[in-house]
Amino acid sequence: MRNWVLLMLIAVAVLATTVVAQMVDQPGQQGGRLFVYLVESDVPLGDEIPHIPGALWALGEQSLVVFVPKDVGLGFVLFTNETAPVPTYDRRYFILALPAGAKPARVRGNATLKTPDGEFPVVFRKPDGGIIEMVAKDLDEALSALRRLGFQPEFRGRARLERGGGPKTGGASTIVATSDASIAAATPAPSPGSSLYVYGGVYFKPVSVRSSYTEYVVPVYGLSAVSACTNVANAAYIGYDAASLSLGVLILRGTASGVLIADVYRINADGSCTLIQSSSYTLADRSRVWVSGVNLDNSRNYQLAVRLRVYINTYSGAPAVGINGTVQYLRYYYGGQRNYTLAEMLYATATDYYGQPSGYSVYNYVDRILIGPYAAFDGLVEGAFTGGVVLQLTTDAVGGACPGLRWELWLNGMWYVAGSTAYGRYNSGTNGCFYEINTGTYSLSANPYSFAKSFGGGLSWLVKIKFDNGATPYVRAIFVRTAEVFRAWRWVEQWKDFPDAMDMIWINPYMASVVEVYGAPSDPQAGPYVYHGLALLRVNDVGDTYQRIMLQVAGRSVSGSYVDYIKGFEVYIRLSVPTKTSSSSVSLYKANYIKGTSIADITKPWLIDLAQRIHDAINFILIFVPSKVASLLAFLAGQALQSATGSYGLDIIDNNNIRVWWSAPWTGSESDSLLFAIALPMAGSDPYNKMAIEARITKVCLDQFCVSPDQGLRGYIQPSDSLLYTYYLRHRGVKTWMFRGLTRATAKYILT
Repeated sequence: MRNWVLLMLIAVAVLATTVVAQMVDQPGQQGGRLFVYLVESDVPLGDEIPHIPGALWALGEQSLVVFVPKDVGLGFVLFTNETAPVPTYDRRYFILALPAGAKPARVRGNATLKTPDGEFPVVFRKPDGGIIEMVAKDLDEALSALRRLGFQPEFRGRARLERGGGPKTGGASTIVATSDASIAAATPAPSPGSSLYVYGGVYFKPVSVRSSYTEYVVPVYGLSAVSACTNVANAAYIGYDAASLSLGVLILRGTASGVLIADVYRINADGSCTLIQSSSYTLADRSRVWVSGVNLDNSRNYQLAVRLRVYINTYSGAPAVGINGTVQYLRYYYGGQRNYTLAEMLYATATDYYGQPSGYSVYNYVDRILIGPYAAFDGLVEGAFTGGVVLQLTTDAVGGACPGLRWELWLNGMWYVAGSTAYGRYNSGTNGCFYEINTGTYSLSANPYSFAKSFGGGLSWLVKIKFDNGATPYVRAIFVRTAEVFRAWRWVEQWKDFPDAMDMIWINPYMASVVEVYGAPSDPQAGPYVYHGLALLRVNDVGDTYQRIMLQVAGRSVSGSYVDYIKGFEVYIRLSVPTKTSSSSVSLYKANYIKGTSIADITKPWLIDLAQRIHDAINFILIFVPSKVASLLAFLAGQALQSATGSYGLDIIDNNNIRVWWSAPWTGSESDSLLFAIALPMAGSDPYNKMAIEARITKVCLDQFCVSPDQGLRGYIQPSDSLLYTYYLRHRGVKTWMFRGLTRATAKYILT
C-alpha cells in the first residue's frame, strides 16, 4: 500500500505578481530575506490573515502563514480497512514569515505576535496579496517552498500569537446539547427573514500542459464551449450577491511554473460581459487564492462571471493543472411559500436491517481513525452545519486492565473540535477491553467546508486516540452504529430570491435533499468490504404538466478491486399533501437505470448530478488517500437511461406516507444508480397548488444498511400554480448547477 497523506485539504503558497510588481524598495521583496517563526496561537486561524502594520513587502502588510503537522501517527482508514501514516494539522500551529528587518509599528492591533526579535501588533483581515495560506509536511519543506518562490528564509525560533479582545475567527466547534449523539437532533431551519451565507462551487476542466511559454484558458466544466458571456469564451457563472471567491489549484502528473490569472466580469443586460478586474498570482501546486474582485459591492446589482487563464513558463512530465473554486454568497430567506429554497443534507454511518453495527477489522497499533470522505455538496448554509461521531472499539488489555482512552475529534484533520476520555470494560475471557467514544454533536464552522470545496474535496472526521499513560492502543476491531456524522441545511440553487418574484433560473431545479451512507458487515472478519450509497430527492421543472418528485438512488459495495452494484433499496417519504385525492393518487411513473461511463460531455437528460459531482473529488483524493477510497466515490456518471429490471413499486402507507422500493433481478443490477419518477395527485384546481410541498425522507435502506434521519430529512417542492408569482427573466438564459457550476445546462426530464 502506498503511504499517501490522508485527506488533508492543503495549500502551497501563491504570490500575487501584480502586487509584487507594485512593491519596490521594501524589506522582503522577492529575492529578499524573510524571518521565519514557528508559532502557537491561542485561537485557530480562519480566512482572515495576520497582517503586521508597517511591515510592507511583496504581500503588502500581510504575513505568510505555512501550516505544518502537529504530529503524524499510524492511522486506520475506516472505510477501506487500511492503515497509513496520518498527519494532524492544527489551525493554531503554523509557521509565519515576515520580511527581515521589519520593525514593530506603534499602533494598536487585535492581537500580538511575540517573537525572539520583538513584539508586533497584528491585525486580522482578508489577504492583501491574494494568498490565503500554505501547507508543508515539515519546517524543511516550508523553507524550501519559500526559496522556490524566490525568498531567502531564515528560521528564528518559536513565537506566540495572542489575541486580545478582537474577534476570534476560524473556530470549528460550539457544543449543541444532545442526549444521544448516535442520532443527532435535527438542526432547526433558519428563521424567515434571515440573511444567510451560503457556499457554492465553481468547477473547471483540467488543463493539459504541453508547451512552455504558452497561455491556456481554463475551460469551464460543462457543455462544450459554454460560457456565461456572449463575448468571452469559458467564463464561469458566479451570479448575484457573491461575497467572496477562493480558488484551489492542483497540479497532477508533473510540475509546472507560471502565472494564474483570474478575470472577473460583470454580465450586462444583453448577455455581453465587461471586465472589472484582472488579478495575477504565481502558479503553485496545492495552493488556495483569494480573488478580491468577487465581492458584494461588485455583485449586489450585477451578475458576475470569472474566466481563468494560466501562463506556463516551464514544465516537466505531463502536468494537468486542475482548478476549482468556492463562492460564498449572501442570500435572503423569505420562508413561507418560498421555503423550498432550503433543504437538508445528511451524511451517515449505518447499521443493518437487524440493528447490528458495521464492523471493521484492525489488529494493529493505531492512534487515529479516519471516517470519510463524504462529498462536500454545494449550498451549505453557514450556522446550520453540525456533526459528531459514535465509535465502539475493542483493544488488547494492558496488564489485565483497561486504561482510560483519551480521544480528540478533528474535522478534516486540521480543525480541533473536542476531546475527552472514554473508560473501558474488561473481558477476562479475551483479555480485551471494550470502549465507546460518543463525542456528542457540535455546531461546526463553515470554514473547513469552504476549504474543502476549493479543491473539489470532501469532509472527514479524524479521531485521535491514546491511553491515558500516553501509550498507543492495539486496536482489534472498530464498530460503528447508525450516526448522523454530518448534517446541514443547504440552499438548493445558486440563484437570488427577489421580494416580488421567483428567479427564472428556478425553472430547472436540481437536487433538494440528499442522504449519503457508509456501512460494512457486522462481523469484521466478513470483510474487508465497505458499502457506499446515496439517495436524493429533486423535483422536475415548474413547467411540467404533472407535479413530480425525482428520486435518485445509488449504491455499491467495494472490496479491493471488486465492485458490486446495489441489489435493492427502500425509501420512505412523508408528504405534506394527501397521497390520494378523489381523482388520483401518488404513483410511480417510471423507473430507470442511469448508465454510461463518460465523464466529459454528458448528453441530456442531465441526470447524473450526484455521480458527476463526486467524481470531481477523485483526482484530488488520489493524491492524499489510498486508492480504495477513490473507488468508493467513483459512482458511474450516467449518460443514458434504460428501463430498470427487477421488481419495484410504490406503496401508499397512509394518507401522507409512501414507500418506494426496488429489488434487482437474480441476474443482478445493471448499474449502481437508479432514477424513479414519482407523480403526485395535483390538479390545477387543487387547494394545495399554492403552497410549497414538503417531502421528508423518514427512512432509507440501501441493500441491508438503514438510516432513519431524526425528524426526517426535509426537502420542498415549489407551488405548482404558475400564476402564483410574476416571473422576471432576472438571469439571461444562464443555469448554474450547484453540483458542478454548469451554465446553460437544461435538466428537464421529459416523461412521455
